[in-house]
Amino acid sequence: MLSEKTKQWIDERTGYKNFFHAIFLLNFPTKRRSRWQNIWGGALVLLMLLEIVTGTLLMTVYSPSEAAAWGSVHYIETQVDLGWFVRGLHHYVAHMMIVAVIIHIFLVIISAGYRKPKEFIYWTSLLIGGVIVGLTITGNPLPWDQKGYWSYQIETGIAGTMPVIGSSLRSIIVGGSEFGNLTLTRLYTIHVIVLPVLAILLFTIHMALVRRDRLRTMKIKEAADDPEIDFELDDDDPVKDEITQPYWPYQTTRTLVLTLILIGIVILQMVVYPTLKNQHVAPELAEWEMDMPLSEIKLEAPAVSDSSIPFIARPEWFVRFLFELRHMVPKELEVLVTAVLPGVLLAILIMVPFYEKFFGEKWGQRLAIAVYVGGLVIISGISWYSVKTERSAPDYALKRSQEIAYAARASWLAKENGVPPEGPASLLRNDPKSMGPLIFARHCGVCHTWNGHDGTGLNIMEMKDGKKVKATPRASDLAGFASKEWIAEFLTDPTAPKFFGHLGSSKGGDAILHGDMSDWADSYVGPEGVLSKEDIEAVSALIAREAKHRNAEPLSEAVMKRGVSVFSGIDFKDKSGKVVDFDGYCAQCHAMKAGDPEEEGGGAAPDLNGYGSDKWLSDFIRNPGAEHFYSDKNIMPAFEESKLSQHDLNLLVNWMRGEWRRPEEEK
Repeated sequence: MLSEKTKQWIDERTGYKNFFHAIFLLNFPTKRRSRWQNIWGGALVLLMLLEIVTGTLLMTVYSPSEAAAWGSVHYIETQVDLGWFVRGLHHYVAHMMIVAVIIHIFLVIISAGYRKPKEFIYWTSLLIGGVIVGLTITGNPLPWDQKGYWSYQIETGIAGTMPVIGSSLRSIIVGGSEFGNLTLTRLYTIHVIVLPVLAILLFTIHMALVRRDRLRTMKIKEAADDPEIDFELDDDDPVKDEITQPYWPYQTTRTLVLTLILIGIVILQMVVYPTLKNQHVAPELAEWEMDMPLSEIKLEAPAVSDSSIPFIARPEWFVRFLFELRHMVPKELEVLVTAVLPGVLLAILIMVPFYEKFFGEKWGQRLAIAVYVGGLVIISGISWYSVKTERSAPDYALKRSQEIAYAARASWLAKENGVPPEGPASLLRNDPKSMGPLIFARHCGVCHTWNGHDGTGLNIMEMKDGKKVKATPRASDLAGFASKEWIAEFLTDPTAPKFFGHLGSSKGGDAILHGDMSDWADSYVGPEGVLSKEDIEAVSALIAREAKHRNAEPLSEAVMKRGVSVFSGIDFKDKSGKVVDFDGYCAQCHAMKAGDPEEEGGGAAPDLNGYGSDKWLSDFIRNPGAEHFYSDKNIMPAFEESKLSQHDLNLLVNWMRGEWRRPEEEK
């Protein structure tokens, strides 16, 4: 610590004491005595300082580009010491500041802090509020995740509907017509340079105006105590009877207490909110099982501009009412909501200091309070209605489950493998678990189902009598395809709804529905048939082995022998254990070397060599009408590369076969 003599020596040459007193408000007088009502403005200053500090720390790691933004934020969250804490503070304090400025302006209004000569103090408060909202809007998309990307699409869309300047304004803040690297560069520049400089300037002006008002109060007090001071005061001056008290330590202590409370709430929110916001899940859908606990999911999935990864676009909570109102009016009247209404609301707030000139001091202030509180209630009500409507939708839990599952999957893949050079979106675009259900829904879901849905969990819908109803499948349910369980069920009853049961509604489907497999099951399966349950299970296991599924259990010698006897008819034993001639053996129609080394079948029905393997599935999807598949009996469309790329085909096949990495597996 420096001695008093040293401090004095430095002060004589620099004047640092007065400087620090002015900066840290040590000699900043407060009107009347210190009050809890006056703490929100000071808390906003301290929160802004915290934002600058945490933002500067984040800038040392964050990289503003499409390929690196999400990955750098993920790195901050998972690899940097206390990175999750610093980013959490920065993110949630920004939203807390919006709440704080709303409360601060409310307290200014109820204390008549807009009256002469304090109009500019009030107006700068409004400007500071606008800059804080701008900082939050420009900061939220910077992680370049689905949430930030699509919410910014909405917000720039709202800006773009403004008359005359709308399209130009959107082009400026987006960096062109489409989102991309320029968008991030401009967002980053606005967020870390333009708006912070503007905020500091406005805070400085605001504090200077407040200080001027307080010093004026002190001068009035001095004039009242010393008759020799010539100082005239209007009879209606609102501060003629006020006394003063230094800001330090009286008001400062209260301000610090509030700031600490707000930071405590933010920290609690950081810990609790990630789990709360992800609670709307449908855990019964195994396809969307999370790859990590909900509490560990800090980021949404990486932004995907082509909507190939589903995400419901939602704006931030403070503009949610505009988003909802846009849906309540015809498209041609949207400009009234997006441009006229915000302008009217802003004008109403700006005019508050003049209300008393038209309605008198008493009723003018009451009107100001009523307008402000009433506006907040209406805006909150519309926002609440919007959220409630969304969450009450029948498929909301499912769709939110998908979003969270993609977020968890991307985070887990990035943690395990890092983010590839082509960008974080490729983590999901090259992942069978993520893309398989979407490709299935898009190409296969027209006819097939997966556990009764389209692969993503949604029901396949169709229009009937002018209403949207659940569609009747037109082909087999493919969940578990080529597994021994799936094959056993099929052999037991191929005409069941899960298999060929709905083919009758398709052109040429009757020939398959009532064809050879149906006759075979009727003749050989069931209580009257020669095949026992063990026979069906054995031959199913034999056929399923062709798929070479991951973690498939090896067949015992007994099961193998029994399966071969059913498939080839050699040494077949009936239910009593007696060797008999079996004229329903599979090799009559199907070729499969493992079941019949001589492969006498082939041509009459699909070749089962490699049945369910990645090559067999790929070849079948490409050309199901090939000679070794369904030939002239085929009713399934071929998916050549113009319809289904090789990349997507590989993802689809691997997903159907369950070939993707899992968290419980070692790298």
